[in-house]
Amino acid sequence: MNIYRLKPIENSVEVADFSLLEFAEVLGDNDLSLVRSQPRTNASLAANWRPTSCNLAPAYKKGHAIPDVSYWGSYLLMSSSAYELFRAQLEHDGEFLPINVEGNNMFIFIPLTFGKEDFSRTVKHYEDGYECGLELLTFDNASVANKLIFKSQLYGTHALFATEQFKLAFERAGLAGIEFDTDLANIF
Repeated sequence: MNIYRLKPIENSVEVADFSLLEFAEVLGDNDLSLVRSQPRTNASLAANWRPTSCNLAPAYKKGHAIPDVSYWGSYLLMSSSAYELFRAQLEHDGEFLPINVEGNNMFIFIPLTFGKEDFSRTVKHYEDGYECGLELLTFDNASVANKLIFKSQLYGTHALFATEQFKLAFERAGLAGIEFDTDLANIF
């Protein structure tokens, strides 16, 4: 099974001019404990979310095309068309928070699942005898067979991974905004 690490397009910027502090404020998370721990704990944010609005990042006000799917922090920001395409399949792996980005109805996708790493084929990286990252990351195929997008506890929750099924649907629909890297442990 082919697995890909989702990456922002090189030299791209986030679409929404929406800070983590503003995100926490909408959620009523005054001490930021929820937004800081959520990628690790997979706590649901939907019950606390209120539909909100924000501005486009300055680069998009200057004419850059708004991508269909892009990174926003540890999450993905999806256009309405990407949301309609993936909603039914992804709602089992996460939740969608609606946000109006300067007149564009978009959705923040919050992944709530981890793929299980295949430790027999995953190789940790060591420098001077200390573990510092991974040289090779492999997932257990059975654990990700029914997922489209997921996280890795071993790699860290700032990265998202996708199956071939997601990649093919993304490409068939002609969507843009993210890259698919086969080197799962690559930090760049």
